[in-house]
Amino acid sequence: MSLRPYAGQMKNRRRARGLLRATAGGVLIGLVMSTSLIAAVYDAETSRPTPSPSGLTYVTTGSFQTRYQTWGARTSLTPVVLVHGAFESVDYWAPVARILSRSTHVEAYDLEGYGYTQRVGPYTAQTLVTQLYNFLRARHLRHALLVGHSLGAGVIALFVLQHPRVAAGIVFLDGDGLSESIAGTRVLGWIPNLYETALYRFAVRDNSLVSFVFRSACGPHCPPVTPAVLSMVERPFEVSGAQSALLAYARQPLVGVSVAQLRQVGDSGIAARVIFGADDNVFSASSPRLTAERLRAPSPELIAGAGHLSLWSHPVPVARAIADFASSLAKSAN
Repeated sequence: MSLRPYAGQMKNRRRARGLLRATAGGVLIGLVMSTSLIAAVYDAETSRPTPSPSGLTYVTTGSFQTRYQTWGARTSLTPVVLVHGAFESVDYWAPVARILSRSTHVEAYDLEGYGYTQRVGPYTAQTLVTQLYNFLRARHLRHALLVGHSLGAGVIALFVLQHPRVAAGIVFLDGDGLSESIAGTRVLGWIPNLYETALYRFAVRDNSLVSFVFRSACGPHCPPVTPAVLSMVERPFEVSGAQSALLAYARQPLVGVSVAQLRQVGDSGIAARVIFGADDNVFSASSPRLTAERLRAPSPELIAGAGHLSLWSHPVPVARAIADFASSLAKSAN
């Protein structure tokens, strides 16, 4: 029996497989090249940073300028300083601050790497603690009530550990103050800069995506996401240095402390309150209670119908809770 027909069939199969591999490789290379071209064109078209709005106020905090805003007369015994969370800015506090200003002096500032604060880095937890300390000194805010939303609670927790006798009291709003690693952040190091930039710019400029994320965090009773609100959310991520700052934070654990350190904050004797949206979808249902216990604070105040952005969706009850606490601190100081 001759093996030549069989050998011929095997040779034809190898040629077919080789042709298939070559075709698949060509298609893959074509996809990579076309995707890279699209990304390069998109990067070029969106390369010009968006300028910061005019009329903003700044104060020098160490080596950079911090954007801030004030509400109310400076006659309060216990001024309130508002510290926003991740991806936020001073503007998120405006509804709460306007109500609070009826009874006390209020100030809020943009964390380094967010909002319209000058971006110079480094983007670390210690930078944020030092910025808060420098801000209080520069603005001559003594014995202030510090209110931190979400990540802002972590900044305040670290601040109190390092400066235990500076603040008159602390409020954790929709935040537990704990640090934790963010799942999937190691993948960022494997994404080529070309694609990373394109993905970032697309995400922060896509109105539908931004609106969906904002409404999901805001909760079921979120006010309408108008073009003005979209601009408030998106614009800070389009200014010079915003991308590098955000990605630098994304590669690190969330700003905050350990459970043991949070208990140290509670043991320091500082007056504390915990406020959470009752429908917060970022933290577990037990987080408010556990956070209050660790801070040795009274039972947490839950804002009915509010999600993770209670400061935006329910400013009246949030402001009332903060104002009541500030009033009690002022009375105890007399």
